Amino acid sequence: LHLSIRRQRQMCIRDSVKIEDLSTFDIEYLFLNIRGKSVGEDVEVMVTCPDDDKTKVPILIKLDDIKIKTSNEHSKDIKLDDNLTLRMKYPSMKEFIKSNFSVEGMKPEDTFDLIISCIEQVYSQEESWSASDCTKDEMNDFLDQLNSTQFKEIEKFFETMPKLSHDIEVENPETKVKSTVTLEGLASFFG
Repeated sequence: LHLSIRRQRQMCIRDSVKIEDLSTFDIEYLFLNIRGKSVGEDVEVMVTCPDDDKTKVPILIKLDDIKIKTSNEHSKDIKLDDNLTLRMKYPSMKEFIKSNFSVEGMKPEDTFDLIISCIEQVYSQEESWSASDCTKDEMNDFLDQLNSTQFKEIEKFFETMPKLSHDIEVENPETKVKSTVTLEGLASFFG
């Protein structure tokens, strides 16, 4: 019976979820929960006290307390001007791996590739263009035409998109100052 239930769970996950379609924060949440079920429900992290920016304190966090948080300022639709709107999608698993597990991390030239991979469509009231129907060169040309204000809106999309986040209280043992520290992203909880 136990083997049968496990096999049903595996089939359910394999058959109904395409991991490459999951957002980065969903993948991070899955990794965190897999880690919790396989190694333990708690994780110890070293937190740098913000009052002196040098003292490190070990903090034990219950993995069940870590949630995906979404900013009220977040929107997948970015109004470029009075006519055009850019609809974004969240970074793919490929981008997740590149930004979280790459030895050298993301290079500056990877930023345009990341933006292009996250554009779902460009639309106006009259027409719509799907990014999947455009070449990479066409998408690069489109991005080259954007001004700094429009790029700031794209940057806001990435800054405010949902992410693993957890606030903790830490007391500096040297200064006795209490502070709130926000841990964000998978690396914060495995680091």
